[in-house]
Amino acid sequence: MGVAAKLPGPARRVAVRSTRGIVRALGLKGRSELAFWTDVWDRSIRDGNLWGERALELSGDDSIAEDYVGRRWQQARAEVNRVLEEASIDDRNYFDGKVVVDIGPGCVGFPDACPAKRSFGVDPLAEAYREAGLLLESEAVYLDVPAEDIPLLSGTVDVVVCRNSLDHVDRPTTVLSEIHRLLRTGGELILNVDLDHPASPTEPHEISRESLRSWLADFEILREQEWDHGHAGSDQPGHAIVIVAQKPL
Repeated sequence: MGVAAKLPGPARRVAVRSTRGIVRALGLKGRSELAFWTDVWDRSIRDGNLWGERALELSGDDSIAEDYVGRRWQQARAEVNRVLEEASIDDRNYFDGKVVVDIGPGCVGFPDACPAKRSFGVDPLAEAYREAGLLLESEAVYLDVPAEDIPLLSGTVDVVVCRNSLDHVDRPTTVLSEIHRLLRTGGELILNVDLDHPASPTEPHEISRESLRSWLADFEILREQEWDHGHAGSDQPGHAIVIVAQKPL
């Protein structure tokens, strides 16, 4: 999850313009990503806010928690419900009893709040999050590895969530192959990604609908829904698509 996708419009444009050359020249993509979480996202939570549209409603609470840890857990629960809602999954017990992997969870807390039998977060910045004190205390397991090479056995995962992260990885097609390898027969991928959004230092791929379709050739698409805007906001080019796909039976 990157800086450009999370900052408000004007601040996002300034941040991208000011960092693009430096990130490309010095390979500071990871530092740029981490800076968003430490300096923007976490600071906002510490200041008494929740992040993202309808976060309080999606958390299931009536008011924002007074303490930081309480707000972090509200944010985490909201993310679980957001993923289900975006995928048009009405069953709030969908994740129960399953092995779930979240690709690029950042610090939002989906792996922590997900009511799975076993929940994993795959993020190459996971150790940096831990060192910065940004991870919740939970039963979730965070793997500090790239999504192209996940140290889990083939056919052992029931659900993979990949929300706003496929255009951030180094090799999207390799990541999708890795997801296919991990999933059990009949397992499902919940994919949410921007289409036709110009590449940036932290989002190095512009993905077209045609490319994404070809990349998902080994999956059966169960349903999909396109948004009229992307994760960067309605003032930016591109739009998101949410796909629920299955590893064929």
